[in-house]
Amino acid sequence: MNSSRRNVQRLRGPTMMMLVLFGLVLTLFASATASSKTSESSTSTSECRTNNKEECTSSSSSSSSNVQPSDWLEDEMEQIPWPPSSSSSDALLNAVQSFFENTNSNPNDPSSNQDDLQSVIHQQSTSLHPTLVSIRRLLHRYPELMFQERLTSQIVQRVLKEMGIEEFSVGWGKNIYSKYYDRNEGGDVELTNDITTEEYDGGGFGIVVDIGSGETPCVLLRADMDALPIVERTPLPPDLAEEQQRQQRAHQFHSHHHGKMHACGHDAHMTMLLGATHILHSLQQNNKYLFPGTIRIIFQPAEEGGAGAKRMSEEGVLVQHPKPSYAFAMHVWPTLPSGTIGFRSGPMLGAADMFTLTIEGVGGHAAFPHLVSDPIVASSAIILNLQTLVSRGMNPLESGVVSVTQVEAGDGAFNVIPAKAVMRGTIRALSDQSLLELREGLVSIATHTALAHGCKLSLSSFSKDHYPVTMNNDMLFPFASKVAGLVSEGGEVTNVDPTMGAEDFAFLAQGVPSAFFFLGQGGNNEEDIAKEDEGCTVDSCKSGGRVPTNLGLHHPEFNLDESVLGRGVELFVNLALRALKDLNEGSTL
Repeated sequence: MNSSRRNVQRLRGPTMMMLVLFGLVLTLFASATASSKTSESSTSTSECRTNNKEECTSSSSSSSSNVQPSDWLEDEMEQIPWPPSSSSSDALLNAVQSFFENTNSNPNDPSSNQDDLQSVIHQQSTSLHPTLVSIRRLLHRYPELMFQERLTSQIVQRVLKEMGIEEFSVGWGKNIYSKYYDRNEGGDVELTNDITTEEYDGGGFGIVVDIGSGETPCVLLRADMDALPIVERTPLPPDLAEEQQRQQRAHQFHSHHHGKMHACGHDAHMTMLLGATHILHSLQQNNKYLFPGTIRIIFQPAEEGGAGAKRMSEEGVLVQHPKPSYAFAMHVWPTLPSGTIGFRSGPMLGAADMFTLTIEGVGGHAAFPHLVSDPIVASSAIILNLQTLVSRGMNPLESGVVSVTQVEAGDGAFNVIPAKAVMRGTIRALSDQSLLELREGLVSIATHTALAHGCKLSLSSFSKDHYPVTMNNDMLFPFASKVAGLVSEGGEVTNVDPTMGAEDFAFLAQGVPSAFFFLGQGGNNEEDIAKEDEGCTVDSCKSGGRVPTNLGLHHPEFNLDESVLGRGVELFVNLALRALKDLNEGSTL
């Protein structure tokens, strides 16, 4: 009896403890469940941005129809200081109406009678500056590589709708080389609820907007959309450079996609074209446009090597009604002073191709080189011999570039001669014929040099679409240069030399008379900043003063001079309106 009671007493303590703990667990579980049900319907947009997007989307859609996967983008859009929906001034409407009614004017001489039009376009473009800066920084925060511009396209479409533009076509610039260009790599951004995944299956993030009557004459304006695989190291702009809350401010400006960056200014190109679209779309009275004809506005994906312009051309952007008569585009240019416009007749940018060469030899132990055929030595000789392609293989009055930019060989062992080496690089020229000759010479030198070293060229491959020369139409040049001079800082165009940089706008220029401009943005450089600010070193100016904007394209510290955004809008609007007048009065090239 006593023994039994002692056993019960021994069990009573632990048992009671377990019961109490069990009760607490049930209470916490019930509380958590109730809290979960209460909070599910109020999932915040910040959680959607930071948590796993699939989980956030699933939670939101199952709890409340008011919470959409795109709510975070709506939040971003709300931060943009939008101009009034009908923000064109009476002065601009009157100037445009007068401009097209005046049949005695000569559109090829803008200075003769069109100063009033340019003045009001300038005022309108300047008034958009806060909006342009906000749009550009939004695009800058979410860079996407070629054939992955899903979110970029989504942002552009939302801005167009905010402007009151509901009719536009999407799905342009499809990736027809899915094995060559991996469109889906890194494509992890949600679509808005009104743009389904099925609509974009197979790629195609380009956008085409037709503004006007829908009839001829038609003028085309183009901006590119994609970014580069670069880790951004851009200093903060002056209005965000204060040390206080610096990390938060950097988050508001820098790329949110690590390893991707708008280091070529495509975010600026889209922004300037969006600004021009806003002004052009507002030129209406009684729901009728004040200009004759149509302005075709295209946002083109995959410029950085994917030939997105060629894809859009193949898809019919140059032949669908109304067929464009002229095409215009521009690129920000860090080596020109801010606000100036560079232009030339004939070749503006070079033809370009990419190559891969695979050299096969016989590998083995590094201690016995006489028993192997060393592909590294063969590759070294090939690189040296390729330098004669331009110096001895081209007409000295022509220009060309051959650059080997990558060499890969070996698996990491220091005492093994590998059996294979791979070289990659680029060839460029100022004529398509010279580029093809460089390609032939490249393969010939690589083949014979490899054989001379006991190896062989087992593979030579080039890009799917080499870029042709970007040609500014000679007959369009007088008109385009005078319009650009009207907009350019100082009232005149800077005559520039052609560059070996390449542009897939060249594919559009092959199909329609075109003009491509450089918009100077190199107004701030480190040396001038240091001189202007007494006691300010270059480093401290970069961290606290004005930010250098003259660093080269594709540089990890490339930064845009945002003061030129309005200038780009002016150029687009002037080119479109004045070209339509030129065409409407019977101009033919």
